[in-house]
Amino acid sequence: MQRPFRIPVDVYLGPGCLSGLTDYLADKGFRKLLVLSDNGVSETPWFEPLTRSLPPHELIKGVEPNPRVSTVDRIALHARGSATDAVLAIGGGSVLDAGKAIAMLLTNDGTVMDYVGKNRFEHRAAPFIAIPTTCGTGSEVTWVSVLSEPETGTKWSVKGDGMFPTAAFVDADVLVTLPPSLIAATGMDAMTHAIEAFIARGANPASDALALQAIRLLVQFLGPCVRQPERPEYRARIMHASTLAGMAFGNADVGAVHCLSEGVGGLLDHPHGLLNTLLLVPVLRYQLPDIRDRLKEISAFLGAPMPETFIERLESMIGGFPLGRWQDLAISPDTFGDIARRAEQNGSNASNRKDMRALDYHRILQSMAG
Repeated sequence: MQRPFRIPVDVYLGPGCLSGLTDYLADKGFRKLLVLSDNGVSETPWFEPLTRSLPPHELIKGVEPNPRVSTVDRIALHARGSATDAVLAIGGGSVLDAGKAIAMLLTNDGTVMDYVGKNRFEHRAAPFIAIPTTCGTGSEVTWVSVLSEPETGTKWSVKGDGMFPTAAFVDADVLVTLPPSLIAATGMDAMTHAIEAFIARGANPASDALALQAIRLLVQFLGPCVRQPERPEYRARIMHASTLAGMAFGNADVGAVHCLSEGVGGLLDHPHGLLNTLLLVPVLRYQLPDIRDRLKEISAFLGAPMPETFIERLESMIGGFPLGRWQDLAISPDTFGDIARRAEQNGSNASNRKDMRALDYHRILQSMAG
């Protein structure tokens, strides 16, 4: 049975839309907000004026990249005892994922590990408002939170119909403080979301339309935005693309790129967006016989003559960005077997059109090792 397309989030999308946040929160009548961010975003010049305009709130700044299970449990336990009735997260995917899980724990007992999987919790999450500050997460419109457990080197997914954000304010003006390397990595994360959503088994006409538009915008505007991030029209286009890609993969799912990147990220704590960027082309090439027809549709939409040309275009884009190489990550071949097994066990592995086993993931890693 085909899964339904859902987007039960009030999405405010456009440069300057954050100016409406104060009125939105006032209309909701929240008594006390928990505001989450990370140390980088909280140091930007626009952050303090924004938080100063908020209703009564408590600010927690220290959410780390690849947010920890322990961090979520600690903050949720504190928030349960402080009369918090809504969560506002300002940051990239790590902050948004942590906020989403904390909002769920405000209305459900126990720890976040009690709810790993799909629809394991009983009560809808507390109201959660997402303000993405990168152009790649898409978490502002999805029902999933991905959390890390360093003790086991594992990334866990908690998802459910009651975990969609209540609202998202997607304001491209916040990207003005994002360095070009992060624009590139997070923008290619959005590209990965869109492509994997389009080639996933769960793709449907609505997710296809969103994914194709996201791909088109990123192919056209991501490179220019990396080179000239001061141009507001470029920032607006890629922020737009990121949210469209989030809507697409939030319904159709992702695939092998994410299975591998989450395996590596859980074990070695490398940045998620960078891993997706570096894995995208090798995975597409490995799966090409099984996804050729879907890539043909992307190629036709972009005016490219064939899937191979589209993949080459992606490779050229990535090669022109100020990013590190796969070899710079120093991933030992001794870990390939463990990473490959984790990738096969990933919840999104079944969404691949090509049946992927640990051996397939191992071969991809070997090909990248040179």
